[in-house]
Amino acid sequence: MMVSAGCLSPAEIDYYQGEDINPVQTYRPFLLQDNNDSMFNSSSLDGKVVIFGFIYVNCPDVCPTTTSDMKWIESQLSEKERSNVSFVSITVDPWRDGPIALTEYMEDYNVSWPHLSTTVETEENLSLIEEVWTDFTIGVVLTEANSSTSLGRGHTVYYEVQHTNGVVLVDEYGYQRVRWTHEDWNPESILSDLRSMMD
Repeated sequence: MMVSAGCLSPAEIDYYQGEDINPVQTYRPFLLQDNNDSMFNSSSLDGKVVIFGFIYVNCPDVCPTTTSDMKWIESQLSEKERSNVSFVSITVDPWRDGPIALTEYMEDYNVSWPHLSTTVETEENLSLIEEVWTDFTIGVVLTEANSSTSLGRGHTVYYEVQHTNGVVLVDEYGYQRVRWTHEDWNPESILSDLRSMMD
């Protein structure tokens, strides 16, 4: 059989409805603080398909949608599917989002999967979560703002957060395979991609 010019190579095939991460990339093992003020080790995710959401508690727009739709996706999974999938939310505002704030956020949305942050007392602690943002290509920009409603944990100014939004789906081998942002957000298609990855 002849292959016509312009056909995709195997490495370039568009497998998912979201944005395929090509080439696929992994992420470094991490240890972060969870909503119970315990340490969460990413090794607990080994062998699972994982949907990582990036949110913060005071987010006025896309984060509530991210969390609500992750909850809907979780509700659509069968018991067997659920046993093979993990949901994780990671804050982009560790200065404000400690265990108490994250727990209240989880209660507001009635969700139970881990919500992760880090203590911010030292640069070393902060670098733990910054490495995760970097590995998942999540940009975070703080902007001083007079309208900010609270003073950040370990932060000296009022600020607003701008960040790369959405979710990243990771396969059972720890490879990031597909990204969904709110520019093309579609919960049904995210669910379809999650199921494709499990298959």
